Amino acid sequence: MQYVGLLAPIAFVFALAALTQVGSLKKEVEKLKEELQSKR
Repeated sequence: MQYVGLLAPIAFVFALAALTQVGSLKKEVEKLKEELQSKR
């Protein structure tokens, strides 16, 4: 069980990286939506 405490900081870093990726994906999806709207 002591390993869980050691893995927590690593998990936190991965969670922050995942949130950053989600944010950039949302921006990309919005750009694609705007492009589709402008082509119609």
